Amino acid sequence: MTIRYSPLVRDALDHGYPVVALETGIITHALPHPMNLETALAVEEQLKAADVVPATIGIIDGDAVIGLTTEELIRLAEDPAAVRVSIRDLPITKTKGSTGGVTLAAAVHLAHRADIKVCASTGLGGVHRAHTVGTALQESSDLTALALHPLVLVTAGVRPMLDVPATLERLETLSVPVLGYRSDRFAGFYVASSGFAVDHQVDDPAEIAAIARARDELGLTQALLISNPVRRDREVPHYSERLAEATAIASRYAEDGEDDTQILLASLEEATGGAAWQVHREIYAQNVALAAEVAKELAVTPRYTD
Repeated sequence: MTIRYSPLVRDALDHGYPVVALETGIITHALPHPMNLETALAVEEQLKAADVVPATIGIIDGDAVIGLTTEELIRLAEDPAAVRVSIRDLPITKTKGSTGGVTLAAAVHLAHRADIKVCASTGLGGVHRAHTVGTALQESSDLTALALHPLVLVTAGVRPMLDVPATLERLETLSVPVLGYRSDRFAGFYVASSGFAVDHQVDDPAEIAAIARARDELGLTQALLISNPVRRDREVPHYSERLAEATAIASRYAEDGEDDTQILLASLEEATGGAAWQVHREIYAQNVALAAEVAKELAVTPRYTD
């Protein structure tokens, strides 16, 4: 399929400037309009203010676009028919001429193809909780993507209502290192700690970059997963109780299919009285900020100047 770059991203890659890749599933399938567009534009401006080039990735008329224009971002944010595109869907979207938002897995693949070294998102997909003994195992393609694409991914843990210990065990099996940023606990998305330990703690962006370089020297294929906990003063209050309420709300809707994430996030928003989406945006901005600093450490030319 055709991979198209914006002039800004192409120039940055050609000259070794810092670039951060961003997915678009958050625009098309996680946040409501107009919050989705406001968030996408805000994190792009945040990166530019830090002298880092944003590379927001999406699918437009069958082409993979690395560095969406404002007009293309608006199109994705406003189009209710925009599809959700994971790795397995990429060749199909070319044939069908689809337009849609890429999942984290697809963004990681395309970022790696473009030689972008750092990606930021909100939360990682993982192993779903099994409700009964006979329930089939559900696992996000994000996990296998991390095993095959050696970049740095900054998230605030796994998305809500997933099985954290099972996800961490799967990441260990896939040899994906999980590094806690200034914390020895794995981040809990809407709360700072999930209650589970990480493999190692890292305390500054330079240390993350040094580990990434050592990985590359060894020829390893795994991403570095950086667990970046939300600030304690921005946690969702009484999160366990709100999560239980959200689970009950979500159970009223169909649980099968591509809308699971959207249903769960909307259920949390209802259970938290409107707080969850705002914290979601703040988590994203915090992860983007750390990703920008890591990208600068890894870049040949540490700051972009136009």
